[in-house]
Amino acid sequence: MTQEDAGTKTAEKKQPTPKKPARPKLTLQQKFVKLREAVPAITQGKHSEGVQYKFAKIFDVYRLLTPAMNEYGVNFDIVVEAATRHTPEGDPQFYHFYTMSTRNGQRTVWVYEADLTIRWTNADNPEDTLEVTLHAIGTNDGGPDKAKGSAWTYCLKYYLFEKFGIDQGDEDPDMSDLAATGQPGGQAAAANRPTAPQNAPSGRNTQATGQPAQNGHTGAQTPLSKAQLTRMYRKGEDVGWTEQQINDRILQRYGQQDPHYLTRAQYDEICNALDAARRQGQGGNANA
Repeated sequence: MTQEDAGTKTAEKKQPTPKKPARPKLTLQQKFVKLREAVPAITQGKHSEGVQYKFAKIFDVYRLLTPAMNEYGVNFDIVVEAATRHTPEGDPQFYHFYTMSTRNGQRTVWVYEADLTIRWTNADNPEDTLEVTLHAIGTNDGGPDKAKGSAWTYCLKYYLFEKFGIDQGDEDPDMSDLAATGQPGGQAAAANRPTAPQNAPSGRNTQATGQPAQNGHTGAQTPLSKAQLTRMYRKGEDVGWTEQQINDRILQRYGQQDPHYLTRAQYDEICNALDAARRQGQGGNANA
């Protein structure tokens, strides 16, 4: 090796590694805009031979969103899991179950329900945060752990879709009652859809979201109004039924997690049964 070659190699070794350009100083809200620009759309795919329609999975969201979060310095954590139900002793109750009659016999369906508080943090300014509370609910006949996984997955998936306005391209299969048209997978696709939150610090959105019936019934074209639900719950009070008992009965009888999306026929059936129980003075035996 000549002296000239050695000098050239030494010079190559001493060349400084190029530094990554410094991140621009942005607030958390400004970074949300950058994240939204980074994930404008997600292409739906066919993920299983047993499911005939295309859909987007939460991993499709993370695949595009995580690199953008790393680039702009945004962290995302679930910081609270709070039960919305409690035992008579006051202990938190995340799970309950009911038995469903099928053509193959009795089937136990587990239900997980909780409020999840997530925290967004600006990595460049850890005091710049945003906390949002989401309501997660999911069902599964494979056990309580699978019900929880289903609830968390659907809750976070649809929150991120709404938060960043992600376009899924084709019509969201969870917005269609596929079972009613004879296509397989309608029940699985519609189950466990959470209430989408507002993109605001308060987080909670009590407005009904576009959720179809999850047991094969065709959902109402227009969600039931707050006044209609209030009327139904008052009928229940007249015969000794609490709002929670009515909601549990709706879930058990119709497989519907959000009473807003009862069909009008189902709604009328419940109200008529409660009226009949009141007339007969048999509140505890209302066949709603």
